[in-house]
Amino acid sequence: FASADATPLYIIATNDYVVGSGDVEFAKTKWESLWKAYQFLRSTYDAQGFPQNFGFGHGWVEGGPLLPVKTELYQSGLGTEALRALSNLAHLVGKEDVTKELDQGFIRMKPLLNQAFWSPDKNIFAFALDKDNQRVDIPSVLATVPMWFSLLDEDKSEAMLNQLAGYEHQTDWGMRIISSQDSKYNPGGYHFGSVWPLFTGWASVGEYRYHRALPAYSNLRANALQALDGSLGHVTEVLSGDYYQGISTSSPHQIWSAAMVVSPMLRGMLGLETNAISHRLVFAPHVPADWTSLRAQNLRVGDSTVDLTYRKTADSITLEIKRTGTGDCTLEFAPALSLRTTILGAELNGRPIAVHTLANAVDQHAGVQFSLTGGANRLRIRLRNDFGLAFSPALPALGSRSRGLRIVSEAWNPQHDSLTLEVSGVAGNVYELGLWNPSQIESSDGAEIVKATQDQTVARIQFPAGSSEAYAQKKITFHFSTKH
Repeated sequence: FASADATPLYIIATNDYVVGSGDVEFAKTKWESLWKAYQFLRSTYDAQGFPQNFGFGHGWVEGGPLLPVKTELYQSGLGTEALRALSNLAHLVGKEDVTKELDQGFIRMKPLLNQAFWSPDKNIFAFALDKDNQRVDIPSVLATVPMWFSLLDEDKSEAMLNQLAGYEHQTDWGMRIISSQDSKYNPGGYHFGSVWPLFTGWASVGEYRYHRALPAYSNLRANALQALDGSLGHVTEVLSGDYYQGISTSSPHQIWSAAMVVSPMLRGMLGLETNAISHRLVFAPHVPADWTSLRAQNLRVGDSTVDLTYRKTADSITLEIKRTGTGDCTLEFAPALSLRTTILGAELNGRPIAVHTLANAVDQHAGVQFSLTGGANRLRIRLRNDFGLAFSPALPALGSRSRGLRIVSEAWNPQHDSLTLEVSGVAGNVYELGLWNPSQIESSDGAEIVKATQDQTVARIQFPAGSSEAYAQKKITFHFSTKH
């Protein structure tokens, strides 16, 4: 229990396994252990019900200038999610009185988490609460852990993610734990400035959860490309916050770094969730705009196995599904689309099926739900005015500083005929964004629309030369033709 975060993570991981596998017997055999873990977690609560680090065990940060604190947002977020996870496990093993108690605890703690750690004057989630119960108003990538579990309010998370997408937090090779502009920052600081692929993966999943697909994909690519840079398949533990190189204390290959290629891809970009208890498969992808097809095979949902083939054209999305095995199986398909896109309708195996629009501040999802029959099924969603931006950053040369583009925010106007991006880049550099269905763009401010190849049109962004190679900010606006 020296690592206080290990206790709620144990509960969360057990629930994750049981839901995905359907192995309720495992939950029954582990119940006594899980209950003891929860009792220990409760013993660390403060007066508000937050699990404490001080005096009980560290959260993520083990030492350095960010400590001491009473409880990290990271730790309190895990404690809140553990209530929900254990409540579900209690339900599965038939302990409904415990389920009710834990449900009530979760319902009480989730809004309290958002209230206690939110800094309205700085528009950030605080890193922690100190021993006097005051916010430690330092923005940190650790906030993306409760975002992974969708615990933080959408409007607050949007503001926080805008900060984390900036050049002060995001490097070409991943996420710093704190801003490079913070007085406590040190690029070689193990827990106060360095870049961890683990943090980068957390950020990617959290950003995908809150529909920030462009910075999420940048973080996913940073981790994935590291597995191909150097000793193949190896992803290091920790890198410098200023230069693309490992630090002296880094393990050269670490499992949680490697896992943060897999989780951001499956749970993040593809939005895959399997529930063997309810026989349900969720596929809610944020597919990069320049990807026109992908395939996911051997998805296990209880006694069923599902293969998915996704294809996209300018006016439709097609999903081919092959299902084998026995028992019921329900698919929820909800691909992300731009807010400009009009969803015309959907057909399953040639017959109309209801499609529901699920919109948020950044994008919308075309939601379709249906029971999977054995054999092959084909779903087609018809679209109009679909649009997308594509950005595929690369790693810099070993030992280099960051020079890549940062897409800090994106916002449509209410009529969805104008899209504004806030970006940052190095003075004197030129960057390009790929455009999906670019014929809709009538004009642009801050970027030049260029036919890069016969099949590719890009938005070319030029940052004026300066006296240094520091990052500068810029606003890009795309103006679209009237919808038809």
